[in-house]
Amino acid sequence: MKKILLISKEWNPKRATGLGFASSTHEIIFKELGFVVTTVSSDDSSKDINFELKNLLSFILNPFYFLRKAEFIIKESKPDLIIVESFQTVISEIFLYVSKNNFIKTAVISHGVSIFPYNKKIKYYFRFFLWLIYLPILSYLIKKCEIFFSLDLTSKNHRHLDTLLFKRENKTLIKYNNFSRFENYKKIIIESKKKKVLCLGYINHIKNQFDLIEIAKKTSDLDIEIRIVFKDYNTNYLNTLRQKIDIVGVKNISIINESETNIYREISESWLLINTSITEVSPLSLIEGNSLSKMFLSYDVGSLDKFKGSIINKNKNQIIFNMRSLYNNSFFINKFESIALEDYKTNYSIDALKKSFNKIRYLF
Repeated sequence: MKKILLISKEWNPKRATGLGFASSTHEIIFKELGFVVTTVSSDDSSKDINFELKNLLSFILNPFYFLRKAEFIIKESKPDLIIVESFQTVISEIFLYVSKNNFIKTAVISHGVSIFPYNKKIKYYFRFFLWLIYLPILSYLIKKCEIFFSLDLTSKNHRHLDTLLFKRENKTLIKYNNFSRFENYKKIIIESKKKKVLCLGYINHIKNQFDLIEIAKKTSDLDIEIRIVFKDYNTNYLNTLRQKIDIVGVKNISIINESETNIYREISESWLLINTSITEVSPLSLIEGNSLSKMFLSYDVGSLDKFKGSIINKNKNQIIFNMRSLYNNSFFINKFESIALEDYKTNYSIDALKKSFNKIRYLF
């Protein structure tokens, strides 16, 4: 049987993030497909190999130690293929570099890259200049990869820069999809007059939950509750968000820690999901909503225009207009919900993901 070395910075349940859920599910799928899988984490002792790499600073302080360590792991495990989850994680770059020196085939499961400015604010331009040094590294590593899994083969969005660079290499490019943890769960039928609008994910400036305050204020005459459910967060942003809600005085918005609720029930009991992030690729939370027949409203970011069970908006005012338009229109809500579920079954299911991953069977 072919042996795979699967590298990821984050793994569920220690890191219950989109990348964490993806890595753990990908491990299960590769094993179900008959591969022998050895997992490597940055700093998670529950995986087969704990690389014990805390962060970028740890690598900068002792680069040769970690390069030798990666080389030792590769020589000991003798994989037929090395697969890394996502760029920009340090551990991915280390193993991609070392694997090429050892003439072992490599594959990347791309989750998009985050380099260019998200908008025209000075802090994002400053961040971009800091990332400039990474661009030649990214280009070099992409040229050395044999197999590339991308969430979107056609987007020209800057979050898919790695895909655009790889397409020039005339090598194996495979479309794959994100998925829902809840695809086999039964849909809960909710009979409630209050319509819950659900926002899931990190609380920070990138996810841009401040826009939800304005949306809540301008829909306060409707029986709507906007629920922000989070696990990871930026402390300053969260505190400022709560202060702003108090100052504005909106009563139809709630902030709930994930530990105090159940994500499956939150999605099931919602009227629709909402995404105000200023940058995305293919967010797990919205896909999970689709799998439970929930549509979403979102800004036009990443690959979200590819989702059929959604309404993509240019700004806050358009989201508010569409929310008010849908409020008493059960026909269109039901129509979008049916489209969302069918789109999930066709394009974002675990079975669809297995078919994509199975394509590597004869490539190494």
